[in-house]
Amino acid sequence: MLDTTLFSAAGKAIEEAAVRKFEASLLGDIILPGSERYEQARQHWIGITDPRRPGVIVRCARTADVVRCIDFSRGNELAIAVRAGGHSAAGDSFCDGGMVIDLSGMKAIEIDPLRRVARGDAGLTVGEFDRATERFDLAAVLGECSSVGIAGYTLGGGLGRLMGKHGAACDNLTSVELVTADGKVVRASSNENGDLFWGVRGGGGNFGIVTSFEYQIHPMREVLGGVLRYPIADIREVLSFLDDYMMNVPDEFDLAVDIGNSGVMTFAPGVTEPIVNLAVSYCGGLAAGEKALKPLRSFGHPLADTIRAMPYIQMQALSDIRPLAELGSSGVPMVIESGFIERLGEEEINIIVASLAEAPSCFWITAEHYLHGAICRLAPDRTAFCLRRSGYTTRIFAAAREPSETDESLAWVQRLRATLEPFSGDALYVNYLSEGSGEAGVKTAYGCNYERLAALKRKYDPTNFFHSNRNISPV
Repeated sequence: MLDTTLFSAAGKAIEEAAVRKFEASLLGDIILPGSERYEQARQHWIGITDPRRPGVIVRCARTADVVRCIDFSRGNELAIAVRAGGHSAAGDSFCDGGMVIDLSGMKAIEIDPLRRVARGDAGLTVGEFDRATERFDLAAVLGECSSVGIAGYTLGGGLGRLMGKHGAACDNLTSVELVTADGKVVRASSNENGDLFWGVRGGGGNFGIVTSFEYQIHPMREVLGGVLRYPIADIREVLSFLDDYMMNVPDEFDLAVDIGNSGVMTFAPGVTEPIVNLAVSYCGGLAAGEKALKPLRSFGHPLADTIRAMPYIQMQALSDIRPLAELGSSGVPMVIESGFIERLGEEEINIIVASLAEAPSCFWITAEHYLHGAICRLAPDRTAFCLRRSGYTTRIFAAAREPSETDESLAWVQRLRATLEPFSGDALYVNYLSEGSGEAGVKTAYGCNYERLAALKRKYDPTNFFHSNRNISPV
């Protein structure tokens, strides 16, 4: 007997025999409330248990399982959420009641080193994909956090340290396999279902469940990379220098700026004193990289300069998300908001510097992945991903180590985000949208492509079956 009864969205009980028949049809398995596995399956990547309680979690093994999940959910009026890497900042990976379709166990990968093409299942993480391509001295455009899933990352556009040279992750997609709202398995590429292929390259999970991705991959062995670390007293001087320097950097260059004192900054884990940290990489020839980085490395008096030639996969592993995950799993209240700034100009620097005087005891400001080069050369309507302008994606983070700091931390993050918003150029990165971004944030992120995406949503998902995402309404 079932430990619990599964109900439709309308409150109708689903017969146990129907659930058991569905379970028997799966190559994977189902997890129901009342078991230890269920509690574990509700954990976010940072170790926090999601407060929502799905009626059933299905661990899919193949695309056929995804088809069966969609058919069963639609037939029984179950709401769904889709989980792959589980890093969604907006909590899209879970739902109350209904079904979580979990793709995290789908990890097949095939690499054709002659054609420089790799096909990977939706459950793969960035680290797993990188390790597979590294054996052939090849790499895909992926992010720097190894535990992020390739699925949500790519469907939202995909910024990474190779984007100046090779474009966004979605620009390097050659095809996807996708299960539509009516349970059909389709392939989308430039030659098949071209409108759908346009939409999945930046439109998120709005049009179906993508079960595999095929990417163009690129020769990549060594990079010149590392960190430059400065005392917080040098912040104005460092940011002012960067504002000029970044205007002429080559396509091969990537930069992430971390400012904080929390000990959880991804490129300065464990460092608790206030610092400014620059994580840089150059993915071209080493001699050209030394020349390009020389003005930056010669500037000022850094506390540390760890830049050196290293394997690309080692540079990818330089980002350490574990301290942030450990902080989250400890139950400390945290808040994070995202944004975009076009430049680190004088006004923006003044705002950031002034905010430090009011910062809570645990804070982190990041301006990362300066968009330039290949990613900015495509027209905004070439793909659904429309963020094709120069600038930095930003995130502002604070944690309340003491209960009395909770309100202060939240207020500081929201105040700084709002003060910087006029310098965003009405741009946002959809993958960084938080749960509170709402419809306005989604429309800003999709920009000039929103109406076309809404029309595509009406064609492929007119009932908004896929709505646990940065949702585009078909209405």
